[in-house]
Formats: sequence, C-alpha cells, structure tokens
Amino acid sequence: MDGVWVCTKILKTIQEREARIHAVLVNNELSDMAQYRALMGEITALGSISQEISEMLERGEEYNDQGTVLTGPF
Repeated sequence: MDGVWVCTKILKTIQEREARIHAVLVNNELSDMAQYRALMGEITALGSISQEISEMLERGEEYNDQGTVLTGPF
C-alpha cells in the first residue's frame, strides 16, 4: 500500500465526515449547545488535518519510519 493512496483515502474520509456534520448543522438536528460545540471542534480539527495532509502531498514529502524526509513526486 502506498502512502499517497493512504493520504487520499484519509482525505476522502475527512470530507465525508465534514459533509455529515454540515448536514446536521444545516438541518438543525442538534440536541443541545454541547453537541454544537463538539461538532464545531471536530470540524476545526478535521480541517487542520486535511490541510496538513494536502500540503504534504503538494510538497511531495513522505516521512519514513526513521523520521527522515523523502522528497519527490509520489
């Protein structure tokens, strides 16, 4: 399994989760303010992770098990 495939799969999963959260917010399916805050926190975290993965893919970087950075097109 290649790193780019894994990253792409993670990004797709993040987008699907963001869409489900968006649907809950738009359709006013919230049970209380605590759920709203939790979902907003989740959206913020998912956005940060998604951005980091996207930037890493754009730069063409991959970290191996030894912590070194490999660059180039993947």
